[in-house]
Amino acid sequence: MSDKIIQVENVSKWFGDFQALKDINLEVFLKEKIVVCGPSGSGKSTLLNILGTLDSANSGTVIICGKNVAYLDDVSLAELRNRHIGFVFQFHHLLPEFTALENVLIPAELMGAGHDAKSRAKELFEYVSLTERMDHFPSQLSGGERLRVAVLRALINTPDIILTDEPTGNLDTGNAERLLELFINICRDFQQAMIITTHDQNVSSIGSRACRLENGILHVIT
Repeated sequence: MSDKIIQVENVSKWFGDFQALKDINLEVFLKEKIVVCGPSGSGKSTLLNILGTLDSANSGTVIICGKNVAYLDDVSLAELRNRHIGFVFQFHHLLPEFTALENVLIPAELMGAGHDAKSRAKELFEYVSLTERMDHFPSQLSGGERLRVAVLRALINTPDIILTDEPTGNLDTGNAERLLELFINICRDFQQAMIITTHDQNVSSIGSRACRLENGILHVIT
């Protein structure tokens, strides 16, 4: 596989008569950190959902890890998503009845590799200094800790790219800064690509490229 993880060509998306995305073009390469800024309602989450194969475009082409997603059935899409893409959402979506470790292992369990992934999961907890919190439930963790666990869940299958939707939106300044530092370290240490959507202009500084999405149009800033 080449270093190009995602290729998007002339992607548009409508919701009824409203056009949310207008002829989006984007290429994402290994180890890149791309920050997509824009106000609420600008289409950031819609774009991320299409890149993550959670939604489909009305027109245009989306190629992920060399595969045109338009030609994949639901089973193949799920396999592509679970193997190559990690997700971190603004709301962590951890399952409350599972411990932090069990939550992290869920994507590996879906691939039938839960037992083999357990040692990697423990290494990841050590990586983010949460080893002592592995057996705690989400309700016993702070907001910053829950989001770090969500990041580990995104990392467990060693995906090629991590998609993060407004990850700092519910964090105070200190936790937001620590999370962004973690993202920088992940791209460096694990050599993964990352796309971060945000309405916070300060987040743009960590990107190797920064874009702005406004009225469904993607503009490259740097």
